[in-house]
Amino acid sequence: MTKPIRLRPYRTNDVDAIFDAIIESHAELSRWMPWCHESYSRRETQQWVASQCEVADRLQERSFVIVDDRDQILGSCGIHRLDLINSVAESGYWVRSSATNQGIATAAMLQISDWAFKQAKLHRLELVISVENRPSLRVAEKLGATREGILRQRFQLNDRRHDGVLFSLLNSEQSPVDFQ
Repeated sequence: MTKPIRLRPYRTNDVDAIFDAIIESHAELSRWMPWCHESYSRRETQQWVASQCEVADRLQERSFVIVDDRDQILGSCGIHRLDLINSVAESGYWVRSSATNQGIATAAMLQISDWAFKQAKLHRLELVISVENRPSLRVAEKLGATREGILRQRFQLNDRRHDGVLFSLLNSEQSPVDFQ
């Protein structure tokens, strides 16, 4: 059973809680997220949060924190590589280690796809996941995303190239989700 989660915009006072979640999850995140490197610092979290607060009013990209009913930071998800001409974006997410295997990523992605289709008026949302990232591949499958193919050597992760699996969600195929 998935615990209730919600997505909300970043706030400047989230820095410490987000940094703690990243440090807790460093071993797992650093395998798949190039930004989560060996010397990742609180300052980098501060810069990221400030940038997200800045772009929140413009439809360039959009990230949200994933929180529980006590507003504890569970992770982050968002849309990026936004192409307004073609109404397409890529989506990504991460969940802190202590909150994995609870359906949180899937629930968050259902909400972010609903936001992307209803608020941002996108037609297509893409997920590109390393062929070796089994937990994220499982999230895409649980979402009902269509597996479209393999993008050869799509990622540079930890000094080697990884193939990526391209999944897509289409607005016309989505069922409604109650986004708060």
